[in-house]
Amino acid sequence: MKNLMDTNWVEVKVAMNPALLESCSPAFFNLGCQGINELDDEIVLYFDEADWNAQKPAAIETIVKQVSENNEISDMAVNHFPAENWNEKWKENFRTFHLGKKIVIRPEWEQYDAAEDEQALIINPKMAFGTGHHETTRLILEQLEDMDLAGKTILDAGTGSAILGIYTALKGAKNVMAFDHDPVAIDNALENAALNGVTAQMDIRCCGLSDVPINPYDLILANINRNVLLALSRDFTNYTHSGTVLILSGLLETDVKDIRPVYEKAGWHFVSGTGLGEWMCLVWQAPDTAPEK
Repeated sequence: MKNLMDTNWVEVKVAMNPALLESCSPAFFNLGCQGINELDDEIVLYFDEADWNAQKPAAIETIVKQVSENNEISDMAVNHFPAENWNEKWKENFRTFHLGKKIVIRPEWEQYDAAEDEQALIINPKMAFGTGHHETTRLILEQLEDMDLAGKTILDAGTGSAILGIYTALKGAKNVMAFDHDPVAIDNALENAALNGVTAQMDIRCCGLSDVPINPYDLILANINRNVLLALSRDFTNYTHSGTVLILSGLLETDVKDIRPVYEKAGWHFVSGTGLGEWMCLVWQAPDTAPEK
């Protein structure tokens, strides 16, 4: 698998109303976009240079036109830069922002005086592993915001920046097992855990689910993608007890019709689904018995 640190990048700055991003982002990701930053009066898209071609700017413009009232983009700038400049580019565009009811995400280099009822997370952006901007991450964080996680055990599958696992630790989870197959993501996850003072609560590993010791968890989080989630429906049952909750994201609305029957066949009980734009988050309760073979 290609290491993101070896990737040359294309940055596309699109002058548009950021409020349109919710409607546009699924199409941007389908076009090959690897990360998105939302600014005051523009959005910034990042593409692997190997996937970039001369047709992409017109495709981006078409996507925006489909949801824009004025049917136009006022400006678009395309810049190419090597892998070693990636993190500096993120620093230029990543600013403190709010999501959910009382969650604040800030980078290390910005200060923010959180109100008494707010929960601030420090996330240093590295290689687009999850800053909270993407709808799939927001959907899970908004679910977690209303949950009592004190003393709970958490399995964070495909942790990326570890933003989800860190938030559960800040809410009082006693143990968070967070894993990802990409070593660059794990380096970022370890850094972010330290910045938030939750290293002692977290076990962060570079591995796949099959390498995680089998133990029951109170909550399993999986913000991955349709194909991986389809493959893990039965494997997740090895990490449950009767009260385990599973939250899946990384799914488009059109993926739900494929995901639901597979998880139901594995014994999972569907609880609820929430959406943001074209993205979905599904909540499940653990199987009562072992899934059928």
